[in-house]
Amino acid sequence: MPESSITEIVLSSATTPKRSKLPKKVINQMKQVESKSEELVKLEQSEKQPLEDITPTIKDEQPTYEIIYGQYNTYDRQKLYEEVWSKPVVQVAIQYGVSDVAIHKICKSLQVPVPPRGYWAKFKAGIKMPKPPLPSAKGITRKTGSRTFTGIKKAEEPPEVLAFLDETDRDRVLMAAQEIQMPAENATPHKKIAAYKSVIKEWNKKDKKPQGAQRDIKNFYDRPPFLAGVVSNESLPRVFRILDALYRQVERLGGTVNNNLSLEIRGETVHMEISEAQDVVDHVLTKEEAQALLVYKDAKRRNSWASEPQIRKHDYIFNGRIRICIREHRYFRDSEKSNNESRIGELLIELYEQSEVIKQKRLAAQEAERKRKEEERHREERRIRYNDEVEKTIALMNIAQDYDMAYKIRAYIAALESSEDVNEKTAAFIDWAKKKADWFDPSVARTDEILGDRDHEESEERKSLKRRYY
Repeated sequence: MPESSITEIVLSSATTPKRSKLPKKVINQMKQVESKSEELVKLEQSEKQPLEDITPTIKDEQPTYEIIYGQYNTYDRQKLYEEVWSKPVVQVAIQYGVSDVAIHKICKSLQVPVPPRGYWAKFKAGIKMPKPPLPSAKGITRKTGSRTFTGIKKAEEPPEVLAFLDETDRDRVLMAAQEIQMPAENATPHKKIAAYKSVIKEWNKKDKKPQGAQRDIKNFYDRPPFLAGVVSNESLPRVFRILDALYRQVERLGGTVNNNLSLEIRGETVHMEISEAQDVVDHVLTKEEAQALLVYKDAKRRNSWASEPQIRKHDYIFNGRIRICIREHRYFRDSEKSNNESRIGELLIELYEQSEVIKQKRLAAQEAERKRKEEERHREERRIRYNDEVEKTIALMNIAQDYDMAYKIRAYIAALESSEDVNEKTAAFIDWAKKKADWFDPSVARTDEILGDRDHEESEERKSLKRRYY
């Protein structure tokens, strides 16, 4: 019963706060950094205890289960509400012997609100999340359903926030997330933001998309610069203020801002994707489109050929709702209940989480490249050793051929010497033949007075005797 890897954080367009409101647990951690007094530590421990008691501890048992049929659960609306808000849905599902999908369906049918995705990971990090009340029942309050398995299924614990940082750095980032504030509307913008405005202005001059066209990163053939084309001019000042608050806090923590508004955090380049949502409305004909349509219809009435004008049916209008994506498949959205400004502290933490994701990807890529080069080096070494062995073997075969020739010559000499009619001429030939046998024999390697030295390791073709004509 694994949960989806895509996490969506829904935010809203409520009034912009002046100060980021972080959860009580994070604030307590910041107080502990400021003061190490014993009384404050005891007070913080007493304040944290109720939060820790909410999540039950699951015993470390083997994740074994058995599919069963014919057994049923009775779900009480009030009890189910308390259960899904006291522990993750996957744990509630284990308790009832069903899948987490089944629990979500039952909660929907009984009108029981459930925690959003990422709720328990934030809860474990000490980020306080709102808990909606159980609405009044407008139908059944109890429901019966069959169990699908029995036994134990072990649920994965959500990762700790900023777990990759040491305690000192983690406290610094959490403190910065608590203290981050939105700048005033008339405040001087960050110098990188002020310089980047001209980039957007120049791109807008060259933008060929008509007014009312759909504007999303995926809808552009050539990817536009950051923020260009996907955020309206009316929403840009608001986006710049959000970025201004993040950039100044990142710089206080030792990071830097690049000219393209990406960030250097912990030695890694971190990018954001920010876009504005669009409402789909019926397209209203322009004067040019209406005139083209009249010309087309008139031509059709006169039975003459005419090309039908391509007029879209819908327009896409920016609606002011901003979506921010830092980590893949994780979004911060404006909604009716809250806005991105109220989550500015979480955005800062998200930037640091993304820096670790990028770091791990970079290290993995470097390790893969190292292994590739190592394997390439091993292949080259094997190739060299193989070719060297081939050369040595060929040389051995060539030497053996010469030795075989020397053996044959000596065998022939022995036959001549055993003959009874060895005259002076034959004796001279035998003496000459013995010298040639020693010249062929690599173990003797005699230098011939005329032929010189024989290169025994060369191929037969290269060392074969040939007449000279010059």
